[in-house]
Amino acid sequence: MGLFNRLFRQKPPPDVPMERVSESVATMEQYLRGIMSHYGGAHFQGDTQAKEILSVYSFGGITALALQHQMSPPQAHAVCLALFTSFFGFEPPDAANKAQAVITAAPDKTSHLYRIIHRGADGFLHWQQHSDDGAAKDFAEIMDHFKNFKKKEG
Repeated sequence: MGLFNRLFRQKPPPDVPMERVSESVATMEQYLRGIMSHYGGAHFQGDTQAKEILSVYSFGGITALALQHQMSPPQAHAVCLALFTSFFGFEPPDAANKAQAVITAAPDKTSHLYRIIHRGADGFLHWQQHSDDGAAKDFAEIMDHFKNFKKKEG
């Protein structure tokens, strides 16, 4: 059973202390700041596409952390909502819609978000193990793909 199925389709584990949720948000913020720094913070100032794609990518890391900390799905959802509102600056209703979209997309191999989420999980696990810029390079590669696609369309 896949990473996301384990989180969202199994009987939820007992709730872990709420401090784990706060710690997870702080860990994700550190991870995402590193990606943004490597990719170039200016890209996120006016470019909503970069922010949108990074939020989808981040959900892979959120899921990996939730599994590591044995969080319940509502706790993982709380981490996601906190990041989407405080870190990414999405309005709460928009953050809730985006969170639902990535939760729905994570196990759906036909979703256009599926690969980004799963690459985000791999990137996060790599970052935890190596503390390098591998995830940031992976994110930059994803963004290059989107830029090239825009050029072909335009």
